[in-house]
Amino acid sequence: MRQESQTPTDGRLFTPEMKAELRTTQKQMLDRLVMLFAPTVMAWYYYGSRALWLVCIAVLTAVVCEGLGMKILGRHPTLRDLSAVVTGVTVALCLPASSPAWLIVLAVSFAVLAAKLPFGTARSLLFSPAAAGLAFVTVCLPQYVFAYPALPASGESVPVFGSSAFTEGVSLTQMLQNRASVGGELANYLDILLGAHAGAMGTGCMVALFGALLFLLLRRPKQFTAAIGFLAAAAIFALLFPRTTAGRGQSVAMELCGGMLVFGALFLLSEEPFLPKTFYGRLVYGVCGGVFCMLFRRFGAFEEGVMFAVLLTQALSGVFNRLPDAGFARRLQAHRRRKDRSRTETALPEKGGAADA
Repeated sequence: MRQESQTPTDGRLFTPEMKAELRTTQKQMLDRLVMLFAPTVMAWYYYGSRALWLVCIAVLTAVVCEGLGMKILGRHPTLRDLSAVVTGVTVALCLPASSPAWLIVLAVSFAVLAAKLPFGTARSLLFSPAAAGLAFVTVCLPQYVFAYPALPASGESVPVFGSSAFTEGVSLTQMLQNRASVGGELANYLDILLGAHAGAMGTGCMVALFGALLFLLLRRPKQFTAAIGFLAAAAIFALLFPRTTAGRGQSVAMELCGGMLVFGALFLLSEEPFLPKTFYGRLVYGVCGGVFCMLFRRFGAFEEGVMFAVLLTQALSGVFNRLPDAGFARRLQAHRRRKDRSRTETALPEKGGAADA
């Protein structure tokens, strides 16, 4: 079915299978847009109209690249499945509000043209396009990707990175690299939960992201399993190997709330096409992603490693699909068969004894 959906027929008509796939993808992408709404609003709240402007540029770039790319490749247009819109919004929210427009265009263009179009539709991908686009600009232009601006005062605009008015802030991930902490005051923790600190413009507000996590639980429990496994593994890793001297609890809070960790678990790792089919496969998939993320953060060349952890985990998704749950299921079935046999063997003498009597 997937192969047929990727093969053009007459360039205009969709087969029934393609229509069904389109509807399924539309529903998934609409759910993701609902989840992305609150982070986008918080980006606008903290960084003003420039945040919305960058999101619009990202969406427009994704739509144009996908439309032109599909036409050049002679495939059916897929703009109606909304996956291009989701990719654009996701990439934009993971970059600083001080990013020049060309950085947004570069990241989104790579995501669509290099990581999405060569593999067909949004349901036949090998990697998350957004994670691939972010990894590309991170490797090529880290000075732009991690140049987080200080929060502007009310009514002020965010200066572009490189301008004389630009003032760089200190993110939580930068503080962890330097083994620093935010302090033990309650106001500091409230700032962390609300996203009132330097970082990527749409990934800092934990209240909005935890709301999206609850929405994922209600609407997409399979994706929730992978996301919660990712977050649990990262939290346990931070608890066992803290990077701050202020205590293990603060280490967990700063690791989870800093950078793209929660955002990546929700919008990069748990995309539907990459999830293993079984519950335990999805759980192990998420746990491995969380461990990879923390290893990249601790030993990698960059302060943030979520996008690299997501790409590595998705490359191994076939292994999680085959191994984690198959052995458990076989052992469970064998245990049930042994239990049924033992019950049958114990019941037979009783029946025979009753007949003899």
